[in-house]
Amino acid sequence: MSCRFLTILLFPVLVLAQRNSNSELEKNDQDFVLKAFNNADHYMNSDHYDSAQLWLNKIYLKVSYRKPSLFSYFLTSRQAEVYYYNNLHELGLQEAFKGENIASILKDSILMADACNFIGLFYMNNNKLNNAVKYFKRALNFAHQPPYPSKYIDLSKPHHIYGNLAEAFEKLKKLDSAVYYSRESLKEAKEIIAKRGIATAYLNLGSAFIQKNSNDSASKYFDLTRIAAMNGQDFDVELNSYSGLASCAARTNEKIIAFNHLKKGFSLLKRYPQLNDFYALIFLETAIEVYRKYNSQADLINTLELKNQIQTATYARNNTQIQTLLLTGLKNEKLIFNLELAKAENKQSLANTRVYVLLLTLLSIIIAFIAYRYYALQRLRLANLRSKISQDLHDEVGATLSGIAMYSYITKEQIKNEEHVAVNNSLDIIKDNAGEMVSKLNDIVWAVNPHEDNLLSLLERLKDFAAQLVAVKEIELNFNIPESLGVLKLSMEQRKNVYLICKEGINNAVKYSDCKHIIVEVYHQNKMINIQLKDDGNGFLPDEARKGNGLTNMRNRAKEINAVLNIACNIGLGTKINLSCKIT
Repeated sequence: MSCRFLTILLFPVLVLAQRNSNSELEKNDQDFVLKAFNNADHYMNSDHYDSAQLWLNKIYLKVSYRKPSLFSYFLTSRQAEVYYYNNLHELGLQEAFKGENIASILKDSILMADACNFIGLFYMNNNKLNNAVKYFKRALNFAHQPPYPSKYIDLSKPHHIYGNLAEAFEKLKKLDSAVYYSRESLKEAKEIIAKRGIATAYLNLGSAFIQKNSNDSASKYFDLTRIAAMNGQDFDVELNSYSGLASCAARTNEKIIAFNHLKKGFSLLKRYPQLNDFYALIFLETAIEVYRKYNSQADLINTLELKNQIQTATYARNNTQIQTLLLTGLKNEKLIFNLELAKAENKQSLANTRVYVLLLTLLSIIIAFIAYRYYALQRLRLANLRSKISQDLHDEVGATLSGIAMYSYITKEQIKNEEHVAVNNSLDIIKDNAGEMVSKLNDIVWAVNPHEDNLLSLLERLKDFAAQLVAVKEIELNFNIPESLGVLKLSMEQRKNVYLICKEGINNAVKYSDCKHIIVEVYHQNKMINIQLKDDGNGFLPDEARKGNGLTNMRNRAKEINAVLNIACNIGLGTKINLSCKIT
């Protein structure tokens, strides 16, 4: 299971440790920093990351963070954690790599273990499980049990890393390895009496054994999870122990016992509505499975409604928080610019005793100003990019959520009218819309990832998409990708629009053409790339196709990146789409 939030109440100790590299803080400044971090801690505990970020930004007025130091590492890891719990995993991965670099410069094994654990978590949530295992194992090479020096705040401990490694192997379906590392996590947690760590280790063991079809063992460990979670008052973990016990009971067809466990879980959720959404949704997914198995329609509908409420509230809250987090970055940079400019002016006013010193100081200020202006412009460009990302998220997610909300209302009416077939159809539409929204979010996050800025990465992602799509209709796919394309770099706009044009073309061929073969060919010549999509399907009449938005969207996207899009089709002779784009 993912590690807990970093405890920031101890931060004043960290600030005092920085006095060798930062100017002495006045007593009033120290009091202000303490107040700011206490407020940030309050908001973090209630999942209000945007408000916490606003308070953390106030500290930039008092303390520098640019030099590699213990403070800069904690600030970087905090930012990574904020991204993690807002599902911005690509941005968080970049922050985690920055933290690894700082830890390496400081040659600090405790920080290296923490940074590698974070990198592994982001890889695991991006479903790059082999990379996640690699970094979790690297983290274990640096990790050791507490106690740690007093200047450190709460960091990843061995039982956290073992638990995350067990979860990665569970997702890889290597269940024996998952059981082994869960037991290692349990041993390490018991050694330092980490109550939450003990509870989550039992939970991992229960999850692994239930997948191994060892129902008795799974039930035993889920019950131990419940007891350990209650002792540590970790109610979110206790909630998942009830879903695990319910699953075990359902597997042995003990309906009453399964329903009783779910009842306890719902009671806990009602008592503590502020429980982590991630754990709450896992519990609700299990409840939906059990109620469907026993065709308990009333319970199923109530559970689906509660799940929809939590997801809708989470998306709405995250959308608002993400915009605030991204926009406050620009505001923070402006504050730093004003502070550093004022500091430079003060230095200039003091350096007036000699002409040589004065000229040297003026020259230094001019050079520093030019360099910083360039840096500020780069930050402004990044802020504009963040604003565009926020708008894309709002446009893509907002429309889909509105559809989900509409169908939720329709479903309620259908339930009242006992239209069971219509209810199932509406729920299928809601499920499809939610899946579409996840796909759109993945596309947006991928498009802004600077590590994926080459044409080869784009084509490999497109190939994976096409392979999944054609498999359903048993269509033969030929995808010709020259290895030389790996050196070609694309801008974010080119990468996004080229991918979505090709994705739409392949999707249309699979859905509407009744083809047997799809061929994708890519050529590069004279700074131009040509992507050709061909199918041997029924073809179509352009006048009829204009009734939809697909071709219009493809042409608009091509126009946005100054690309040339040609679509040739004949009834019964298939369709050929050719996209030409200049690589600048």
